[in-house]
Amino acid sequence: MTTRSGDRSLLRRMNLLATLRCAGEVPKTIAAFAAATGLSRTAAEAVVLDLVERGWLLEDGQEGHPGAGRPARHYRVHAECGLLLGLDIGPHNIVVTVTDLLGQPLASVHRTVEPGAPAPERLDVVIGVAEQALAAAGKQSADVWIAGVGTPGIVHRGRVEQVMTGADFPDPDLAAQLRSRLGCPVLLENDCNLAAVAERWRGVARDVDNMVFVLSGNRTSAGLLLDGKLYRGHSGGAGEIGALSRLGWDEAPGHLAALRVDGKTPRREEVFALAAQGDPKAVAAVDAFSQGLAFGIAALALALDPEVVVIGGGIVRAGETLLTPLRRYVNDYTYTRISTIHVSSLGNQSVSLGAVRYALDAIDAFLERTVEVSASFPAPEAATFSDIDAPVLRRG
Repeated sequence: MTTRSGDRSLLRRMNLLATLRCAGEVPKTIAAFAAATGLSRTAAEAVVLDLVERGWLLEDGQEGHPGAGRPARHYRVHAECGLLLGLDIGPHNIVVTVTDLLGQPLASVHRTVEPGAPAPERLDVVIGVAEQALAAAGKQSADVWIAGVGTPGIVHRGRVEQVMTGADFPDPDLAAQLRSRLGCPVLLENDCNLAAVAERWRGVARDVDNMVFVLSGNRTSAGLLLDGKLYRGHSGGAGEIGALSRLGWDEAPGHLAALRVDGKTPRREEVFALAAQGDPKAVAAVDAFSQGLAFGIAALALALDPEVVVIGGGIVRAGETLLTPLRRYVNDYTYTRISTIHVSSLGNQSVSLGAVRYALDAIDAFLERTVEVSASFPAPEAATFSDIDAPVLRRG
């Protein structure tokens, strides 16, 4: 049987992509690449050296080993040849994280913003924070390949279809507005969804396939991962059960806000700190807040049977002060005990890191499509991805 040149070219591109995918975050030897891809050592070496020549991989020095013979060379992803931006655009907070092409953070900047600020003013703040984050990383906007963005509301096909907070921000065309200001492709997604993705990628739910992430701040909603994939629902609204007032999620923060200390309203972290010290009024407030969250969490747990529930947002510092009563109430509402309820380990970067993961999946999906139709393997440069589309999040 004769193999057509086009078939050989496609096979070559597929081998390049397979090898690049298995490069991962740890430098590998040719033997390790061969084992991971199923290629012969000779073929694996040729592919790796091709990726080095194209700029996708770098030789990472040599590692000595006992005995005679030449030490094995190691190769790694050329993660420094581009940047990714992860943006969390909330009603009260803006977080921008700059990472390399492996998703390793280089800088992160957080800024508070007035919730009633007009949309143009808020957009200016977002751009300012992005510029500050890039400067902190010692990088320039021209180095950015893609920006992933998380924002409240129902996001469907890259547009904000419904704003859940009742404000005039975000605008339905937020992605297009940001693209014109940032000068790179912008991929938009719901903030809870991205936080769930980040938690599975680098948080306390690492590699968990079935997980509920509850983002509790000035509003509470959830992101859902089922069988390792983000579940958006028919039109992007899955997890927005906080819209049901009877669940109590809207009222729960009021129990913390009602506490008075010396005639003043303490911040949330101060309420949890007082509760941890045994202050009876603070303990009662945290208990009522936990009960307010628990009913909705129990409803999701009964419907989805998750392996892990993760709580994120502005209450992550509460730790066991929150989790102890929360677990008790959730277990009271369910027929099976759910002990694996954790607070996020990612702090205020959960959404922005999830946005970076979103961008990484977009790059992977784009490379896969390009390999199938193009006569050459894409170059590792920003121009390659100028028309990239949002991916279906597959890896979490």
